[in-house]
Amino acid sequence: MFEIHAPAGIVIPTFVEIPFNSTSSFSSTTTTSASKITTPASSFSSTTTLKAATLSSKTPSTTITTITNATAVTPSITTATVSTTTTNTTTPTYPTTAVATTTTEKVTTKANEKVKVLSLHDFNNPATRPRFLAEMRESLIELGTFYIKDHGITTEMTAGAMKSIQDYFALPLEEKKKMLIGNSRHFRGYKLIGEEFTNNQVDHREQLQFGPEQSALSSFVPTQSPDYQGLQGPNQWPASTLALLPAFQPQVIEFMHQLETLSHRLMEAVALSLGQSAHYFRDLFGANPYYRLKAAKYPSVKNTKAATIGCGAHKDTGFLTVLLQDMVGGLQGQIPATGEWMDTRPVPETFIVTMGEAMERLTGGLYQATVHRVLNNTSGQDRYSIPFFFDPALDTRVPHQIENLDRSTRLDFSNAQTREELPKTDGENFCGLGITTQDNVSLPSTASASSSRQAAVDEEEGWCSGAHVFETVHRCHPEVYARWYTREE
Repeated sequence: MFEIHAPAGIVIPTFVEIPFNSTSSFSSTTTTSASKITTPASSFSSTTTLKAATLSSKTPSTTITTITNATAVTPSITTATVSTTTTNTTTPTYPTTAVATTTTEKVTTKANEKVKVLSLHDFNNPATRPRFLAEMRESLIELGTFYIKDHGITTEMTAGAMKSIQDYFALPLEEKKKMLIGNSRHFRGYKLIGEEFTNNQVDHREQLQFGPEQSALSSFVPTQSPDYQGLQGPNQWPASTLALLPAFQPQVIEFMHQLETLSHRLMEAVALSLGQSAHYFRDLFGANPYYRLKAAKYPSVKNTKAATIGCGAHKDTGFLTVLLQDMVGGLQGQIPATGEWMDTRPVPETFIVTMGEAMERLTGGLYQATVHRVLNNTSGQDRYSIPFFFDPALDTRVPHQIENLDRSTRLDFSNAQTREELPKTDGENFCGLGITTQDNVSLPSTASASSSRQAAVDEEEGWCSGAHVFETVHRCHPEVYARWYTREE
């Protein structure tokens, strides 16, 4: 949903998640041209070598012609080199894995038989909690996704949020352009149809981006401060838009607040399903988690060749995605064990919950980050979806992997306790390790070019969540980076 994009007219290198085991070998290579793109790291000349990492050997083997020189680094992490021909193209050094793809098209129609529908009531009830956690663990090991019902967000709220988004997209184009994302240093606002790419395919959708309603950091200085500090700030709310849609702003803000509450609860369940304390992710995420809400409209099309695809195959890059979709359909997920695509059909009064690459990385590949895509919408009705991406506070240091993680298929959850059931402690710390997170604190000014020094810090202390988020959004919206981050204000 937020992976490797560029405006129309710019071709970017294809990134791939390489599905292979440590004994796989590859020999062929493909080169991809790219126009000039300004990105936040040092420049490379004619040839740029990019590395893609897969965190689990359980992904099905397929033939991918863009890979050479595959080498196993650890039993659970394998890397391969992808060579692409570029011109004045730079590549950030933030800790990410690359977008997944497959060369073999296999589709199953048994999606809703495979993806479990879990009830949050069962998690809240101590008597049914062990079963809930067992089913969650099984789902996240096998697929990386599930439906959640009885989630506490009313039908009136979800219907109101969906209507507000539909009303916005129905506005005249000139009105919507008043919220163009390029106007916002904080990557908030409207994106026209056909202006993003996923896996070198143009996405056929309009988009609208929101985040936490906060004041911008006055200490932020482009090219000197860490780039991710520029993410903090307000959303765009043009006065003329609010005059036309008076319920738009309060509906969106309240929906984000309720999704944040739900996401905290889901992450608490995820922590327990991993055999960790219920406090684990609350401590890690800090008092002010960073989140992004995206609203998307997929117009119905007749000429599917011209429209390419609704959204190309990819993994979300963060920790948790909670998705509200309408009843039109078109979302597909990929089964890791077989490579088959399954229709993730709409289920009334549920959200789809998906793990991202950060969770896959933190669990050493135990929990899957689901590869998914949106097919061309030929239903005759426009499709609307609202994904919510939930991540730690921007300055959080995320450990490379949970220590001593039990990788058994099944655990004993008979004594699992939620946060409110645990004894109260004096303050919460980072994963119980005594490392306190600091939310919304300006770090010492550091030029973006000091990537090698930052990489050394990342290796020792874990990786920076804000840098990881910024790498994602700047790839989606390079025009924002070019306008706001390449010169001092």
